[in-house]
Amino acid sequence: MSSLENIYSKLSPNLEPTAFASLHHEPHADSPRQIGREVAHDLNNVLTIIRGYTERMLIKHGENPALRPELQLISENVKRAEQLIRHSTYPKTRPTTTVSASTIS
Repeated sequence: MSSLENIYSKLSPNLEPTAFASLHHEPHADSPRQIGREVAHDLNNVLTIIRGYTERMLIKHGENPALRPELQLISENVKRAEQLIRHSTYPKTRPTTTVSASTIS
């Protein structure tokens, strides 16, 4: 069993019930945008837990040459996933037009 499988087997009983409890609710007649925001929020909750445990493991076992690269890879991918979710859920900014005196007259 690899070190990551060992970590997951220890954490999975604690992560799964709380992280996925909000996904098992009755569907509402919400707009697709609202549903997307809720899913993004739930994903961010899971990613926050993963990031927190990864940071704790780096602090605790960061000097172990067998664990450090794997933990850094997890940390980098979690940060990337958070950025992708943030980028996909926030509205895109549109260029603003400025009104000048020449366009008014």
